[in-house]
Amino acid sequence: MDQPLINTRDYSVTGLIFNGVGCLLWVIAYVVLVREIRKKKFVEMPAYVAGANIGWEFVWSFFYHPDTGLLYSLSYQAAFFLDCYIFYSTLRYGTKQPIHADMVKYFKYFCIINFAFWILFCYFYRNEGYDTLNGANSGYIINVILSLQCLFMLFQTKDTARFSMVLAWSRMLGTGLITVSLFYFFPENQFVKFLGLSCLVIDNTFITVLWRRHGKLI
Repeated sequence: MDQPLINTRDYSVTGLIFNGVGCLLWVIAYVVLVREIRKKKFVEMPAYVAGANIGWEFVWSFFYHPDTGLLYSLSYQAAFFLDCYIFYSTLRYGTKQPIHADMVKYFKYFCIINFAFWILFCYFYRNEGYDTLNGANSGYIINVILSLQCLFMLFQTKDTARFSMVLAWSRMLGTGLITVSLFYFFPENQFVKFLGLSCLVIDNTFITVLWRRHGKLI
Protein backbone atom coordinates (compact mmCIF):
# COMPACT_ATOMS: atom_id res chain seq x y z
CA MET A 1 0.00 0.00 0.00
CA ASP A 2 1.33 3.43 -0.94
CA GLN A 3 2.26 5.71 1.94
CA PRO A 4 0.82 9.21 2.14
CA LEU A 5 3.46 11.93 2.15
CA ILE A 6 2.38 12.88 5.69
CA ASN A 7 -0.15 10.80 7.64
CA THR A 8 -2.52 13.42 9.03
CA ARG A 9 -5.32 10.87 9.27
CA ASP A 10 -3.84 8.95 12.22
CA TYR A 11 -1.58 11.62 13.74
CA SER A 12 -2.09 15.22 14.83
CA VAL A 13 -0.50 17.95 12.72
CA THR A 14 1.21 19.43 15.79
CA GLY A 15 2.76 16.09 16.69
CA LEU A 16 3.87 15.54 13.10
CA ILE A 17 5.61 18.93 13.02
CA PHE A 18 7.52 18.21 16.24
CA ASN A 19 8.42 14.75 14.98
CA GLY A 20 9.48 15.99 11.54
CA VAL A 21 11.72 18.74 12.89
CA GLY A 22 13.20 16.26 15.37
CA CYS A 23 13.99 13.79 12.58
CA LEU A 24 15.55 16.59 10.53
CA LEU A 25 17.76 17.59 13.47
CA TRP A 26 18.94 13.99 13.78
CA VAL A 27 19.89 13.99 10.08
CA ILE A 28 21.77 17.25 10.71
CA ALA A 29 23.46 15.62 13.72
CA TYR A 30 24.69 12.82 11.46
CA VAL A 31 25.97 15.30 8.88
CA VAL A 32 27.89 17.11 11.66
CA LEU A 33 29.20 13.79 12.95
CA VAL A 34 30.44 12.80 9.48
CA ARG A 35 32.18 16.17 9.15
CA GLU A 36 33.80 15.78 12.57
CA ILE A 37 35.00 12.26 11.73
CA ARG A 38 36.64 13.46 8.53
CA LYS A 39 38.33 16.31 10.37
CA LYS A 40 39.40 14.60 13.60
CA LYS A 41 39.66 10.89 12.67
CA PHE A 42 37.68 10.22 15.84
CA VAL A 43 34.12 8.90 16.11
CA GLU A 44 31.84 10.46 18.72
CA MET A 45 29.31 7.67 18.22
CA PRO A 46 30.09 5.25 21.09
CA ALA A 47 31.41 2.02 19.57
CA TYR A 48 29.38 -0.24 21.84
CA VAL A 49 26.08 1.21 20.59
CA ALA A 50 26.97 2.01 16.95
CA GLY A 51 25.69 -1.38 15.78
CA ALA A 52 22.38 -0.85 17.56
CA ASN A 53 21.89 2.54 15.97
CA ILE A 54 22.46 1.44 12.39
CA GLY A 55 20.67 -1.87 13.00
CA TRP A 56 17.49 -0.02 13.98
CA GLU A 57 17.76 2.27 10.98
CA PHE A 58 18.32 -0.70 8.65
CA VAL A 59 15.17 -2.45 9.88
CA TRP A 60 13.04 0.69 9.74
CA SER A 61 14.37 1.70 6.32
CA PHE A 62 13.99 -1.62 4.49
CA PHE A 63 11.84 -4.12 6.43
CA TYR A 64 9.34 -1.71 7.94
CA HIS A 65 8.46 1.93 7.40
CA PRO A 66 7.05 4.45 9.87
CA ASP A 67 3.33 4.96 9.35
CA THR A 68 3.75 8.71 9.88
CA GLY A 69 4.27 9.04 6.13
CA LEU A 70 6.72 8.88 3.24
CA LEU A 71 8.50 12.07 4.29
CA TYR A 72 9.41 10.51 7.64
CA SER A 73 10.39 7.26 5.98
CA LEU A 74 12.83 9.18 3.78
CA SER A 75 14.38 10.82 6.84
CA TYR A 76 14.96 7.36 8.36
CA GLN A 77 16.64 6.25 5.12
CA ALA A 78 18.78 9.40 4.94
CA ALA A 79 19.94 8.71 8.49
CA PHE A 80 20.74 5.11 7.58
CA PHE A 81 22.94 6.03 4.60
CA LEU A 82 24.81 8.62 6.65
CA ASP A 83 25.18 6.04 9.40
CA CYS A 84 26.81 3.63 6.94
CA TYR A 85 29.79 5.98 6.81
CA ILE A 86 29.67 6.45 10.59
CA PHE A 87 29.64 2.69 11.18
CA TYR A 88 32.50 2.18 8.70
CA SER A 89 34.43 4.89 10.54
CA THR A 90 33.68 3.17 13.85
CA LEU A 91 35.30 0.00 12.50
CA ARG A 92 38.27 2.09 11.36
CA TYR A 93 38.76 4.54 14.23
CA GLY A 94 36.64 3.12 17.05
CA THR A 95 39.59 1.79 19.06
CA LYS A 96 40.62 5.43 19.69
CA GLN A 97 37.70 5.55 22.10
CA PRO A 98 38.22 4.42 25.73
CA ILE A 99 38.20 0.65 25.19
CA HIS A 100 39.75 -2.10 27.28
CA ALA A 101 43.02 -3.35 25.78
CA ASP A 102 41.76 -6.94 25.66
CA MET A 103 38.86 -5.81 23.49
CA VAL A 104 40.95 -4.25 20.71
CA LYS A 105 41.83 -7.56 19.07
CA TYR A 106 38.17 -8.52 18.72
CA PHE A 107 36.76 -5.03 18.21
CA LYS A 108 35.64 -5.34 14.57
CA TYR A 109 34.09 -8.76 15.18
CA PHE A 110 32.17 -7.36 18.13
CA CYS A 111 30.87 -4.43 16.09
CA ILE A 112 29.63 -6.65 13.27
CA ILE A 113 28.01 -9.18 15.62
CA ASN A 114 26.42 -6.32 17.55
CA PHE A 115 25.01 -4.92 14.30
CA ALA A 116 23.52 -8.30 13.37
CA PHE A 117 22.06 -8.75 16.87
CA TRP A 118 20.23 -5.43 16.76
CA ILE A 119 18.85 -6.08 13.28
CA LEU A 120 17.24 -9.25 14.62
CA PHE A 121 16.18 -7.58 17.87
CA CYS A 122 14.44 -4.68 16.11
CA TYR A 123 12.88 -6.92 13.47
CA PHE A 124 11.37 -9.39 15.95
CA TYR A 125 10.43 -6.65 18.41
CA ARG A 126 8.26 -5.03 15.73
CA ASN A 127 7.13 -8.30 14.13
CA GLU A 128 5.78 -9.65 17.42
CA GLY A 129 3.87 -6.49 18.25
CA TYR A 130 6.00 -4.87 20.96
CA ASP A 131 6.84 -1.75 18.96
CA THR A 132 4.82 1.23 17.80
CA LEU A 133 4.15 1.67 14.10
CA ASN A 134 6.95 4.24 13.81
CA GLY A 135 9.55 2.29 15.82
CA ALA A 136 9.45 4.55 18.87
CA ASN A 137 9.69 1.86 21.56
CA SER A 138 12.79 0.13 20.16
CA GLY A 139 14.26 3.43 19.00
CA TYR A 140 14.11 4.90 22.48
CA ILE A 141 15.53 1.78 24.13
CA ILE A 142 18.56 2.29 21.89
CA ASN A 143 18.52 6.06 22.40
CA VAL A 144 18.78 5.73 26.19
CA ILE A 145 21.76 3.40 25.76
CA LEU A 146 23.29 5.86 23.25
CA SER A 147 22.82 8.85 25.55
CA LEU A 148 24.35 7.01 28.51
CA GLN A 149 27.27 5.72 26.44
CA CYS A 150 27.97 9.25 25.12
CA LEU A 151 28.07 10.56 28.69
CA PHE A 152 30.32 7.71 29.87
CA MET A 153 32.67 8.25 26.92
CA LEU A 154 32.87 11.97 27.70
CA PHE A 155 33.82 11.26 31.31
CA GLN A 156 36.50 8.80 30.17
CA THR A 157 38.06 11.02 27.48
CA LYS A 158 40.56 13.65 28.60
CA ASP A 159 40.75 15.51 25.28
CA THR A 160 37.24 16.97 25.07
CA ALA A 161 38.26 18.96 21.97
CA ARG A 162 37.31 15.75 20.18
CA PHE A 163 33.65 16.42 21.01
CA SER A 164 31.39 18.78 19.07
CA MET A 165 28.98 21.03 20.96
CA VAL A 166 26.96 21.49 17.75
CA LEU A 167 26.51 17.72 17.56
CA ALA A 168 25.49 17.58 21.22
CA TRP A 169 22.84 20.27 20.71
CA SER A 170 21.51 18.69 17.50
CA ARG A 171 21.23 15.30 19.16
CA MET A 172 19.53 16.67 22.28
CA LEU A 173 17.08 18.88 20.38
CA GLY A 174 16.32 16.18 17.82
CA THR A 175 15.49 13.60 20.47
CA GLY A 176 13.72 16.20 22.60
CA LEU A 177 11.36 17.32 19.83
CA ILE A 178 10.59 13.73 18.85
CA THR A 179 9.81 13.08 22.53
CA VAL A 180 7.34 15.98 22.50
CA SER A 181 5.64 14.40 19.48
CA LEU A 182 5.17 11.16 21.42
CA PHE A 183 2.92 12.97 23.89
CA TYR A 184 0.62 13.72 20.94
CA PHE A 185 1.03 10.38 19.18
CA PHE A 186 0.88 7.95 22.12
CA PRO A 187 -0.63 9.66 25.17
CA GLU A 188 -1.16 6.32 26.96
CA ASN A 189 2.34 4.93 26.25
CA GLN A 190 4.04 5.81 29.54
CA PHE A 191 7.00 3.55 28.74
CA VAL A 192 8.23 5.47 25.70
CA LYS A 193 7.53 8.85 27.31
CA PHE A 194 9.62 7.81 30.32
CA LEU A 195 12.49 6.80 28.03
CA GLY A 196 12.20 10.06 26.09
CA LEU A 197 12.35 12.19 29.23
CA SER A 198 15.28 10.10 30.48
CA CYS A 199 17.15 10.88 27.24
CA LEU A 200 16.41 14.57 27.73
CA VAL A 201 17.95 14.55 31.21
CA ILE A 202 21.02 12.57 30.12
CA ASP A 203 21.58 14.63 26.96
CA ASN A 204 21.37 17.90 28.88
CA THR A 205 23.79 16.49 31.45
CA PHE A 206 26.18 15.74 28.58
CA ILE A 207 25.87 19.32 27.27
CA THR A 208 26.43 20.77 30.75
CA VAL A 209 29.58 18.69 31.34
CA LEU A 210 30.93 19.50 27.87
CA TRP A 211 30.12 23.21 28.33
CA ARG A 212 32.05 23.32 31.59
CA ARG A 213 35.07 21.73 29.92
CA HIS A 214 34.86 23.71 26.67
CA GLY A 215 33.88 26.99 28.28
CA LYS A 216 31.38 27.70 25.49
CA LEU A 217 27.85 26.65 24.64
CA ILE A 218 28.31 26.37 20.86
